[in-house]
Amino acid sequence: MNSDKLNTIEATFLVIIVILAHIILNLPNTILSSVGSSAIINVVFISFLTFIFFLIINKLFSPFPGKDILDVSEYVGGKTLKIITNVLYTLSLTFICGILILDFSEMLKLIYFPDAITPFVVGIFLLTAIIVNKIGFKNVVKVNTLIVFVVLITVVIIFAASFNHIDYQRIFPIMGKGVNETFISGVLNIYAFSGLIYLYLIKPNLKNEKDYKKVGITSIILSSLYLLLSVASLLFLFPFLTTGTETLSIYMSTRAIELGKFFERTDALFILVWIFAFLSYLSVIISYLTKINKKVWNVKHSSPIIYIIALMILIVTLIPTNSTQIRFIEDYIYKYLSLFLVFVYSFLILLIGYFKKTNYTSKRRKSRKQLLSLNEKNTKNS
Repeated sequence: MNSDKLNTIEATFLVIIVILAHIILNLPNTILSSVGSSAIINVVFISFLTFIFFLIINKLFSPFPGKDILDVSEYVGGKTLKIITNVLYTLSLTFICGILILDFSEMLKLIYFPDAITPFVVGIFLLTAIIVNKIGFKNVVKVNTLIVFVVLITVVIIFAASFNHIDYQRIFPIMGKGVNETFISGVLNIYAFSGLIYLYLIKPNLKNEKDYKKVGITSIILSSLYLLLSVASLLFLFPFLTTGTETLSIYMSTRAIELGKFFERTDALFILVWIFAFLSYLSVIISYLTKINKKVWNVKHSSPIIYIIALMILIVTLIPTNSTQIRFIEDYIYKYLSLFLVFVYSFLILLIGYFKKTNYTSKRRKSRKQLLSLNEKNTKNS
């Protein structure tokens, strides 16, 4: 439907909101604890690798105009592989989304609502996301575009407002925990850009398919800048983070902001913005999971799928029993699950599909040339 088509900005911000949700929580802390004071170099390095990776994805998608990873999966392995891909995407994104929403809800409890019941807080998020999705996909997109713009501004404000407290000496030693941790084992921090998973899905929704490359490049650049500022802010303000001390990510930076004597607890304003960001993130996840499942199972109405996805996310939030388990899931299970799904599984399907398609096309051209040559011979002989 044309009403579901996205322009460049809308599509870009749909990709970015997923990455922003991870950055708001403990992603910058994870990078700092793994590479130390070389975190800024590591972010620049993985951003460059992500950029190259996307250019390869864009090339591999070129023989499949208007198609997403589900369509390519069907071309490579038939209906069976298409279903397998859909199930992997649905379970993985549901699991990751559930853990992140749980983590953010726990953070809200810790800061503002210590007596609140976590499932109740999660339930409010899910109920809001269900209502937004019932209103329609285009409304999800419009709201998300506005929220992402505001969230992108917040990190600039955080960095600028805490400028007086910054100590640039904390970037030393420049290689942090070592060259190996920065450039070899540190390459695993590329999972920070796991939001690129939506670049495997978003192509059919673009108003102009030629904008696909622009959407990917823009989303990577903006996400890289946001991650870079977030990591830099934490590194320059709180040197103890490089030891892996548990914190509430960039929320700590908001507590260092001073805007005169008339503004106290400015962190509450940022928390409010981030609440809307997570509502938007949750709405986008449910929306796209609904879309791909409707496509695979040929379901006419969206409502049943929306309710099922929301219920699955709620069930996931009930799995961890404490913050230690949540952090373990985020730092290990989520990390390697994202790496597998985005940078291995989906990439291999695209790679196989590309060579299968180009090989088929070259064979067709070759047979067509042979047929033309045969016709020319027959014409001369006659």
